[in-house]
Amino acid sequence: MDGGRPSQKARVEDVPEDEEDARRYVECYPGVVATIIREDNTLFEKWCAMRAEAGVDEWAPFKDEEEWELFRWLIKHVGQTKIDEFLKLSIIRRNCGLSADSKYKFFQQIDDLPTGAPWHCDTISVQGDRKGEDGNFMQEQLELWRRDPVECVEELIGNPTFDGNIAYGPERVYTEEAATIRRYDEMWTGDWWWNMQGKLPEGATIAPVILASDATKLTNFGGDKKAWPVYLSIGNISKSVRRQPSQRATVLVGYIPVSKLECFHDSTRSLAGYRLFHHSMSLILKPLREPGRNGKEMTCADRGVRNVHPIVAAYVADYPEQCLVCCCKENSCPRCTVPPPRRGEQLNSDPRDVEKTKEALHEHRNGNDPPCFTSEQLRPVYEPFWADLPHCDIFSSIMPDVLHQLHKGVFKEHLLSWCTSIVGKDEIDRRFRAMTDFPGLRHFRNGISHVSQWTGKEHKEMQRIFVALLAGAVPLEVLEVARALVDFIYFAQLQSHDDTSLTHLQSALDTFHRHKDVFVRLGIREHFNIPKIHSLLHYVEAIRSRGSCDGYNTELPERLHIELAKNAYRASNHRDYTEQMVTWLARQEAVDLHAAYIAWFQGLRAEETVDEIEETASESEDEPDEDVAAPLLPDDDQEEDGHTYAIAKHCPLPNLSLRCLLADHSASEFLPALTEFVRTELPYCDLRPNHMDRYDVYKNISVSYPGDPHGDVPKRTDRIRAVAAKAGRGRKQATAAHFDTAFVVDPDVAIDEDQSPRSVIGEYSWTAIARVRIIFDLPALFGSWPHPLAYVEWYTPLRRKDPGTGLYLVSRSTRNGKPNASVISVDRIRRAAHLVPKYGREISSNITKDNALDVAMEFRVNTYIAIDLRTAKSG
Repeated sequence: MDGGRPSQKARVEDVPEDEEDARRYVECYPGVVATIIREDNTLFEKWCAMRAEAGVDEWAPFKDEEEWELFRWLIKHVGQTKIDEFLKLSIIRRNCGLSADSKYKFFQQIDDLPTGAPWHCDTISVQGDRKGEDGNFMQEQLELWRRDPVECVEELIGNPTFDGNIAYGPERVYTEEAATIRRYDEMWTGDWWWNMQGKLPEGATIAPVILASDATKLTNFGGDKKAWPVYLSIGNISKSVRRQPSQRATVLVGYIPVSKLECFHDSTRSLAGYRLFHHSMSLILKPLREPGRNGKEMTCADRGVRNVHPIVAAYVADYPEQCLVCCCKENSCPRCTVPPPRRGEQLNSDPRDVEKTKEALHEHRNGNDPPCFTSEQLRPVYEPFWADLPHCDIFSSIMPDVLHQLHKGVFKEHLLSWCTSIVGKDEIDRRFRAMTDFPGLRHFRNGISHVSQWTGKEHKEMQRIFVALLAGAVPLEVLEVARALVDFIYFAQLQSHDDTSLTHLQSALDTFHRHKDVFVRLGIREHFNIPKIHSLLHYVEAIRSRGSCDGYNTELPERLHIELAKNAYRASNHRDYTEQMVTWLARQEAVDLHAAYIAWFQGLRAEETVDEIEETASESEDEPDEDVAAPLLPDDDQEEDGHTYAIAKHCPLPNLSLRCLLADHSASEFLPALTEFVRTELPYCDLRPNHMDRYDVYKNISVSYPGDPHGDVPKRTDRIRAVAAKAGRGRKQATAAHFDTAFVVDPDVAIDEDQSPRSVIGEYSWTAIARVRIIFDLPALFGSWPHPLAYVEWYTPLRRKDPGTGLYLVSRSTRNGKPNASVISVDRIRRAAHLVPKYGREISSNITKDNALDVAMEFRVNTYIAIDLRTAKSG
């Protein structure tokens, strides 16, 4: 990622030796990239020098750290009126000695803080086609609030808090040294940046501008107040940072004016709205034109001054806004020229062309009727905002929208609706209500037909169980389509792709199109001419071009609406609210910047202190102190294969009797299993367990294991419960027992030899599923054991697959008519498992989530419960 060092050889980045799947072989761009012209102080360093010259500390303009913390809390959580009341309290005035005793002085201090790019207000005069009572055409005066996007880019690329999470040049990343399998995750690993770099002068630095816009309501229960925020980020910043609103890596650059445009007739009002949007965006983005062509010197986060070209590279929006941006009608594709009647086919049409589109709009404006204007379903928006933006292909910049296209669209609006029509609402609800429990899984206790408000979270929770839930209730071909679409959704959500995962993504789409006509034969659908279904064709292309979809999800703008629109509106008096909103936002940003500066300054001071200590130590010639204890090393057993576990430090259920365990935990084979454990694992012990022994019992254990190599979370944690039922008392209701199932290493169970190390059952070739009924400590009288123990009841080995779902089939394992049970060391528990009973066409209303594991005889191992289980290499 460093500039100025061309290389065509692939290098491997430093990763732990045991994480082979995470190795990244990097090929740098074969030319001079991101040349450092000179070095300069970053923004925070300049602030630091100014404060040193003025003789003030890092807390200024506040008196000290305590006053800063108080004022920061007030500006973040308390309204203006309440701030004034708080500052005028006698106890605050008498005892605190604050430097501000009124909201006027309070906001003066806040306004003294440095802030980001300033806000500007442009007045847009809109003349309609309706005449007023005076006989003249009606007009509206609208306000466009905006900030300079170039200044915003300069702040983002120069923010020292992002140093280490910023790239300045493109790379090609491979999963192996032979450099044959590409890996796509960050924007700089995609083809767009690599290709664009060749169009710019040698040594240039690209700042890929990521835009997002979405109109949102400002009131929850009434009123028609709306805002239309426009957000900006840059692809240089790692997407794991961009996705976090608290990191402030996505900034607000404007509010597009929202108006009913009553000065226009009904027939022309919508077109006027389209043109107003593009005119407003042109004003907001106009400053990008010159530096996009010729570059602008900017100080970057690593103190290097580079010639930066901010170029619009990605646009994040829902489908109606995508069509608005691309000047096409909502019965067409914003990326390609597919004829609307053929959107339901797996047809790879030519991509839209910027120059051809501009020429068609120009000809139509001059009164001509170019053929592509009609065939490509263009709108007469003659001055699109992207027409003069350098190097901008707005059509290929339209990114996949996982939230609206997949979760809310393909899954909820279509697949769920189709399958419900086949199964019936009552049966679907029964199946959701009876779904087996799993820690962290939402239980739809009333089914789904009565859910009043759907969010992305509900859709994701349903996808985790949908395929296993449908099995047995729908024909096999319908199940094949459901599997294909849910698989597509799962693969599309990966935070890192390679050629293999993209092959699976394409294969899932091919399977859907191969079997989708089953819904036509069943009378559920007449056609598949659906924009969101068609959009799936562009996912692979978009990922190869600009990196994985999680870097462009509309969930982030939806989240930013809360703070940068709704909360800002609530802080106003609701009259001329936009001006008050930008004032409030500027103060919030100033406080956030000051907090970031303080964190940076204190980190710098801590580094200087460490350097001084190390320098002093290196100069000392004294021998090491033999009395100093050696650092503690991790427990080798716990760290095996990157797995660890955590358990309560103090036992919550000490000294329980065997009778209690047998009754409350249904552990009928506990005593024989523990006897066998002591005999085989503790051969030196002459004692054997009996009915008089007492046990310290735990309620749950948390198991951590390595994250999926296609994700950016290094460790994941599952909680596995072994909790007895609890009777109701007084106002407290009774609670059901929770005995969770888990993947457990079992040397007595061999898995099929064709299972790969990343198979559906995890990373191990000796794994089985067991139900954990008791977690306990070995009584001291039998000796010592380094880990707690678990009494588990086994299921049959993972050898058979259900032909309909592709999921493993297991049943309860028995021995001589009794549960096949063992006592194991808890370090053999690898992760939680989810079992779904194998039901027929209909299920009994007596089956519930609490008794399903006890009543059913056969189960499917639900790998959809976690994305990494479903998208493993052999999945």
